[in-house]
Amino acid sequence: MGLTRRGRPGRDGQLLIFLLASLLCSPSLAQAPVVDVVAAIEAHDQAVFAAVAPSVAFIATDSGFGSGFFAVPGVLLTNAHVVGDQDRVDVVLHDGRRLEGRVVERAAVLDLALVKVSAADVEVLPLAPSAKPVSIGTWAAAVGHGRGGVWTYTTGLISNVYRDQGLTVYQTQIPLNPGASGGPVVDRLGRVIGVVTSGVRNSNSINYAVPIFEATRTLEGLAELCPCVEIRAPSGVPIFVDGKLVGTGPVVRTFLADGRHRVMAVVDGAPAERWIEVPGVRLVKLSD
Repeated sequence: MGLTRRGRPGRDGQLLIFLLASLLCSPSLAQAPVVDVVAAIEAHDQAVFAAVAPSVAFIATDSGFGSGFFAVPGVLLTNAHVVGDQDRVDVVLHDGRRLEGRVVERAAVLDLALVKVSAADVEVLPLAPSAKPVSIGTWAAAVGHGRGGVWTYTTGLISNVYRDQGLTVYQTQIPLNPGASGGPVVDRLGRVIGVVTSGVRNSNSINYAVPIFEATRTLEGLAELCPCVEIRAPSGVPIFVDGKLVGTGPVVRTFLADGRHRVMAVVDGAPAERWIEVPGVRLVKLSD
């Protein structure tokens, strides 16, 4: 249908809208052999919730509560601000078990933390495999414990993608409340694409998520899940890939396009260089 310069439907578009409205309001529509789209959407959402919820946990501290989810067996991924400065937290699983969790890692720059619990039998959530940001408009859902109820399921979309100090951040239109922080943001297949983090107060439906690939790139406890190349060099030594600085030793994890790449650093006054092929190489050592 046609659009005017102001983005409003032209005459043909207005006619089409009128015909669609008439069809939807027709008494005979209930008898028409049409696909029940709403039922299909409901079935999809119910299936996603049923698959995701058992892997989501409730995390409580002396100062509040939040959410977390199993990214690897026996380890919950959550927000650093959820666990605060505590070494131990209370954890409630979807099946009702109450456990003590031990905070084993924090990444303040990403507002992420890992909590270890004695529940290796809980199924982990699959992660989206791509190291690239999802597209604006991607359908997304979250399961967490916002005000009003635990294990709450909400849906929306990725409304923007930002780069902030070298890191990627998702803006979402998923309705979330305090307590949802640390929960998973999943795609339509139930794969984790992000981790809920703090939203913007005094605004409507603006919340943020850390992409899961940033979490696996940064947290040592998730390094085995990162679709990236790990480069090791002495502490503080600048590391270059194809002539560009990617970080400093002892460890840098970076995402590289398929093909041949030159990895280099100056170690003890002498250049250390490696040529690698991606995919194939996951670990590069520039020193003994």
